[in-house]
Formats: sequence, C-alpha cells, structure tokens
Amino acid sequence: MNTGLVLTLIAFVFVAFALLTGKVPPSIACGTSIVFLWISGVVTEQEVFANFVSSNIIVMIGMMVVIAALLKTSILSHIAGLILKARGNSVPLVLLVGMIIPFFLCQFIGGVTSMITVLPLLIALAKEIGISPTVVVLPASVGAQAGLLALPIGGGAVQYLLTNQIAENVGAPGEMGFWDLCLTRMPGTLAVMVFVVLVGYKLLPKRDLGSAEALENRPDVLKKSELPRWKEAAAYIIFLGSLGLMFVSRSLGISMSLISTAAALLCVLLGILDEKEMFRSINWSLIFMMGFMLAMSTALNNSGAGELIAGALGGVFGIRNTFVVCGIVFLICAALTQVMDNSALINIFSPIIYIACMQNNISALPVICALQASCLVSFTSPLASPSALMAYNLGGYSLKEMMKFSVPLVLISAVISIIWIPIYFTL
Repeated sequence: MNTGLVLTLIAFVFVAFALLTGKVPPSIACGTSIVFLWISGVVTEQEVFANFVSSNIIVMIGMMVVIAALLKTSILSHIAGLILKARGNSVPLVLLVGMIIPFFLCQFIGGVTSMITVLPLLIALAKEIGISPTVVVLPASVGAQAGLLALPIGGGAVQYLLTNQIAENVGAPGEMGFWDLCLTRMPGTLAVMVFVVLVGYKLLPKRDLGSAEALENRPDVLKKSELPRWKEAAAYIIFLGSLGLMFVSRSLGISMSLISTAAALLCVLLGILDEKEMFRSINWSLIFMMGFMLAMSTALNNSGAGELIAGALGGVFGIRNTFVVCGIVFLICAALTQVMDNSALINIFSPIIYIACMQNNISALPVICALQASCLVSFTSPLASPSALMAYNLGGYSLKEMMKFSVPLVLISAVISIIWIPIYFTL
C-alpha cells in the first residue's frame, strides 16, 4: 500500500467524519483535507484549484445570482397564496396542497423555511374545516423533504452539476442528463403523496399542536415585491429563459456556463440586483466545499484509494444486476439518512459508486440516482432532517407515531424507485 493511498484514505475518513457529525464546517473540513494532500504531494496545485474554474462551478455561481433576483419578486407570495384557494371541507385537498406548496417553495428557500412559511396557513385552514392540526404538520414535512433537490433549479441544479463533475474527475463514462435526477425521483414522490392523501393521514394522531414556538417571528418571505413591474417581469423571463436555454444548450452549441453568466449579468445590468446583492447571493461556503470535495474525488482516483474502497464493495456491485444493486444502495442509504445528513451521504458515496461501477462494468447513472433518491426520504425520525425535527416538535408526535406514518412512505418510495430507476435508463 503506497503512501499516497494511505494519506488519501486518512483525508477521506476525516472528511466523512466531519460531514456526518457536523463537528467541522463542510467547507473547512474539505479544504483542510485537500491542503493536507497538497502539502503531501498527493495532488498538485492545478488539481486543487482546477474545479473552481470548471464550467459546472461557473454555472452554479451564475444560477445563484439568478435565483437571488427571482427571490426579489413576488413569486413566493404568489405560490403560497395558492393554498388560500383550497377552501372547502376536503381533507385530501388540504393535504395535497399542504405537501405541494412546501415542495415548490423549497426549490428557492430551505425546507424548514418553506414549512415555517406554509404551516400557519395550513393550520388556519385545518381549523376552518374542522380537522386536527396534527394531521397536516407531518405531511407538510414530507412535502418539504421530497422537494429538496427535486427540480433542476436552485439546489437541484447544483446537485446535477456536482454529480457530473464528480463523474468527470474519476473518469466515469456517461453524463447525467439535465432532467434525469428529477424524472427518476418523481414517480416515487408522487406515489408517496398519493398514499398520504388517501391513507397515510389516517395513521396520524388527532389532537392539538405540541409546541408552536417555531412559528413565532418567522421570516417574512411572503412580502410583496418592491420591484417595478417591468423588472419583476424581466426577472421571470431571465429565470425561465436561462433554464430553457440550458435544457437545449447542446443542440444550440452554447455552453451552460455562458448562459448562466449572461443571465446573472443581465440581472445586474437591468437593476434587479445591485453589485453588492449579486456578490451576497453567492453561497461561497458551498462553492468552496464543492470545489475541494471535487478535488478529493480526484485524489481518490489518482491515488487508488477510491479503487480500494470500491473493491471492498465488490460483493454488491459484482452482482452486475442493476435492479439488485440499485435496491441494495437505496435501502442501505435510506436507513443511514434517518440519522445522518443526506447531502453528506450523497457527497461521500457518489465518487465511490462511480469507481465501483467502472470496476464491475455496469452503468453508474441508475445507481447514482438510486443513491440520491434514497437520501431524500429522511423523515422517519427527528434526527432525519431539520424539517422532520421541526414537525416532531410542532406536532408533538411520539417517535412511534412518527414512524407509524413515515415507514410506509419510505417502503413505497423504495419499491417504486428500485423498479423505475433502472427501467428509466433503458428507455
């Protein structure tokens, strides 16, 4: 075992520990490990910083600016206002709207913030039609969690770009399509929502709320836009236009980095954002974490550490049956994500899965999609995600009540995803 391999394994274990425990900020943990490998001569200066000027990172930065411009409009107010139209005495309709609104809101704001935004409206509506508020709180958490990274905008676009960059860094063949992560997850998500609406809500207790403190002093993300109408319209056009152009960028022969950079600059040139707002809109800690994490995938590939770890998984990937491999990966990671951060699991396992699939001559794309789908069913315990913890406290649920409702949802998502994802990549 050579020195570079040992040092890379040490760095990788440190990053994994830091990401899973939250003891060290992700960007600092990844940066520390890469600087350690740089000093040790495992990676070169060019390999350390190459990802910061990659097209994927440029696209991420550009779209962060575009999303910030979009959030200056009244879009969140319009989306959340839709829930007020769900008046009547239909419990399934209230539940459906209560899941769909957080699902879309968390494309732009976090899962917890989307819940804080929508729950006062949901609770008021529940009281109006005479149902217990505890029947709507946990379904709202499911909608918020299912919506994270679901669409190729915001965090979902970042995840799509990061996935392709990891594949490039480890030399994996094939490239994830713009809509692949979304389309492979959607059937499982829809099945979960249908189950909640028809059966799942009957498994929830019916009583008053536990603690409503989380809803006090909530951020006013639903305020009306102060932009002139033409600027608000321009923000919508830039956002939708950039997404549409990126979707057909290959056909047009235009790079996505050019599209996102031009869109970001347009937002500033038209006065939707000023210069300071543009720079504040960029999540620099996320950019540095991703840049260094991608350098870690390069180190895993160059040193042979990735092959060593992937070789230990040979018993799973050596089966070479995509349905079986996807099933095992989904179930293992679905269990892990109930007590660990889902983004950390995705970032840690992705390069290993790519390398293991190359070793066993199977396509990595369906397995990567199974990994990502499994890591977003984290709602069976208060430790699963911040939105699950908020629902647990607000609804006053016991762990038994929470699991009685959510375990069937995980199993439904698992069955649908394990069958659908391999089929999707054969179509």
